Amino acid sequence: MLRVRMTVAYDGSAFRGFAPQPGLTTVSGVLAGALETVTRDRVELVCAGRTDAGVHAWGQVVSCDLPRSGLDLARVQRSVNRLCGPGIVVRDIAEVAPGFSARYSARSRTYRYTVLNRDVPDPFWASTSWWVRQTLDVHALMLACDPFIGEHDFSSFCKRDKGRDVKPPSLVRRVIDARWEDEGEGVLRLWIEADSFCHQMVRSVVGTMVDAGRMRIHAGEICDILRGKDRARAGTLAPPHGLCLWKVSY
Repeated sequence: MLRVRMTVAYDGSAFRGFAPQPGLTTVSGVLAGALETVTRDRVELVCAGRTDAGVHAWGQVVSCDLPRSGLDLARVQRSVNRLCGPGIVVRDIAEVAPGFSARYSARSRTYRYTVLNRDVPDPFWASTSWWVRQTLDVHALMLACDPFIGEHDFSSFCKRDKGRDVKPPSLVRRVIDARWEDEGEGVLRLWIEADSFCHQMVRSVVGTMVDAGRMRIHAGEICDILRGKDRARAGTLAPPHGLCLWKVSY
């Protein structure tokens, strides 16, 4: 078998997330099905980040083992893109070392979240951004980034497993960078990089930052929210369609 690495882009609008779920259309299910059709062998995918329903990706990384005999990776890429495109596209594919894992070999993930801050919504931005009508204070948004940088317990910003018999996993994460960019014409983008993210972390962070931009909270209050380890204290969960897994670093 040959271990391969793929960079995959997809529009998450039509999918119930990346991870396979019986009876539901997922990115993993469609992509694995296409690879199995092309290679005529069973394929198990490992991804760098399990994106939720409605979340997009430009730089998702997927690894898997494919049968080595007669394998032409360029042909595999073309064939999969014909079967899956344009909703899912393999941007590149390459052989990697046998021990490579898209998930466990990753050093960091970068997400981008897009807010459209205009009086009137735009149908051409509707599937990839969160329309916020109230004028946001961009300076307050930028100040709200600082408390998140560094290593913190993100219990206030992550969805918890409600299973009684399951020991809660550590929600300590290291945020390497977080910054807002004002691209003009009401387009605001958050770029956030961390070693890893817990479930719904970025959307919770964005919702809290937007509350700061609306002047509902002060940026300085975010430190207290982090220390409180209470999800109820954080802001509204931002909608999934503004979120995009942009890059994975190895």
